[in-house]
Amino acid sequence: MNTVKATNEYGIVIRQAALIAKSIDYTQLLQVMEVEHPLDSNDDLVSFGPSFGEEAMNEFISRLQTLGLEYVEDFFAISCDMPAWCSVRVGINPA
Repeated sequence: MNTVKATNEYGIVIRQAALIAKSIDYTQLLQVMEVEHPLDSNDDLVSFGPSFGEEAMNEFISRLQTLGLEYVEDFFAISCDMPAWCSVRVGINPA
């Protein structure tokens, strides 16, 4: 399975197919997320974070929805307690 690194500290993962389907340019996405590059990406997913708290994460969610992306269907947020010795990776679930 091809996965991307994600963060449990107010991270956001977006499906690349949703960006293509909704004609969202990668440069536009980076501007909305206020970064020069994502945390990680592959052909299926792009991952951002960590955000600086829940308020910042909610702002990014709102911005992505303004672009036309649907929460859960096109992207989701991750925020959970985890020990430092653990890492998070996300992949597309094979149908």
